[in-house]
Amino acid sequence: MTALPALLVTVSSPEFLIGTRVVLHSFLAANAWFDGEIVVVHARLEPADVAALEADFPRLRCRTAAPPLRQAIARLAAAFPHLADRRDRFLSLETLLLPGGWPRLFIDSDVAVRGDLAPAFEPPGALIACPDAALLRGGGRDSFNAGMMLVREPRPGALAALEPAQWRAIASDHTDQAVWNRLYAGEVALADPRFNFMVGHAALYPAVPADIRLLHFNGRDKPWKPAAQAAASERGGVVGEAFAAWRRACQAMLAAS
Repeated sequence: MTALPALLVTVSSPEFLIGTRVVLHSFLAANAWFDGEIVVVHARLEPADVAALEADFPRLRCRTAAPPLRQAIARLAAAFPHLADRRDRFLSLETLLLPGGWPRLFIDSDVAVRGDLAPAFEPPGALIACPDAALLRGGGRDSFNAGMMLVREPRPGALAALEPAQWRAIASDHTDQAVWNRLYAGEVALADPRFNFMVGHAALYPAVPADIRLLHFNGRDKPWKPAAQAAASERGGVVGEAFAAWRRACQAMLAAS
């Protein structure tokens, strides 16, 4: 029998707080089997926002990253200043450092969950994720997007990968995703793209997957930004439908609050 996640982890910030609320509400609404703990990792949330999240979602606790990870991120940002305003992205690596049980499900906060994710967890593998843009373009051997990952087993080396001397070997523009791919190279089981449909890369899919269960608003156009919503509405198609689906998920979350 497939082991279901014991922890649900996401990363939040003041800019992503509404997205955090939507992903948590939509995930719980569509995945009633989940009875584990929810962990929101952050660096900059206000105490009032932390208190509101913990009040609205039972079993949720907010926490900052452990000092070793915070210090490693600070050293990396000092050595590579262009990463300074993207440093929150590396907080996903706290998933590997948290106390508690395994497996662990990490989901980004720019996501709307539309259905049961449990079928994605059936394949064997140390980590389950969906293809990234490089793989969709025809390159990158089993490279994956870090927006939805079931992590069955921890792997060492996350902090070492953030050392500036190690980071110089990173050729892509990715942040935490580059580390995840390095740690689990050759050990990932790729799930169907419907479990992490990247709206920002919608044009790369040969066909729109049927029964999309997770919409991932990767890229700059976040669905809580009015300009992005207006542009998506004008564009129509699968992108317009995805942004409309996020709006409905947000309305459902607000109605339940």
